[in-house]
Amino acid sequence: MDYSKTEETPINEEQGSTNSSESRSNEELFSDCDQQHSSIANEFGLTELPKDDKVYELIYRHCQSKLTSHLSNQFEIVSILKNGFQTPLGQAKLKAFQIYAESVAKKSGSCCGNKAAVAEAARVKYGCCGVEKEELKAILMYGFSNNALCLSPDNAPLQCMIDPSSSCNEDGISFLLFSRIIMGKSEVVCSTSQSYPSSMEFDSGVDSLTSPNKYIIWSTHMNTHVLPEFVVCIKTPSILKRKNPKSPWISFPVLINSISKFLNQSQIRLIHKHYKEHQDRRISRCELIQRLRSITGDSLLVQIIKSVGQKAPEGSRPINVQSQRG
Repeated sequence: MDYSKTEETPINEEQGSTNSSESRSNEELFSDCDQQHSSIANEFGLTELPKDDKVYELIYRHCQSKLTSHLSNQFEIVSILKNGFQTPLGQAKLKAFQIYAESVAKKSGSCCGNKAAVAEAARVKYGCCGVEKEELKAILMYGFSNNALCLSPDNAPLQCMIDPSSSCNEDGISFLLFSRIIMGKSEVVCSTSQSYPSSMEFDSGVDSLTSPNKYIIWSTHMNTHVLPEFVVCIKTPSILKRKNPKSPWISFPVLINSISKFLNQSQIRLIHKHYKEHQDRRISRCELIQRLRSITGDSLLVQIIKSVGQKAPEGSRPINVQSQRG
């Protein structure tokens, strides 16, 4: 999605409208959480978009269509929050993003004009990632801290949510963070262990130049080329949170031990490094799974989980690879 097309319409508008009768029939699954999501907005220092706001309607319809196909209406988009960049630090981040966008546009050989022209030349897109509550707070306060940031194109937000209940907080709320990204010139990246561009020619990484499912921003760029802008708060009913996953369950230590039999020493060391980062809370569970997938490939992961996996303990969170396939 081009930023030049998002000044008034930040998210692609999907055709069709939400089935109001289905929405009403599902209201009984959820408790009244108006006060709850208002407090979330206040806690994060964000502004809650009113439901009659044009941006709210576009983001809502966009996410509704994507979520419905995966969760069969067993969810509720509780609120959509906007980062207004009102604090001095927020204003500085916004200004820095604009300066870097102009710089990348100039590097591409384009003359800087209005904001739309700069954004088009710098290939400013929207991308999203699923984040946990504490991780979201840290991002908004301090910025990103991963070795590499992996985001999904905005037209496929569910690719960055491993499982509808895996990133919920204690209140059953999941968060999708939509950010503007300066993509510039992209190169194909095969491993998230790459922490900077292969040359000064490139500004970002993708898994495919023609039809990317992943936008990869390195640690050297993530706090200048990524601007967190919207947070979509999603609530799943308590019955979904409590039930055991149907797919086989496997713990990370068992999974890593089983996978090691099929990998070379450098891959094994890299996996142990990422797992240690997860244990130290330097990367999220979602990011750890993404890195495992990048190193091993989905085919091997699925094979190991099916062959070694067992019945999930009560309240466990599955390593669900299949639900992320594009």
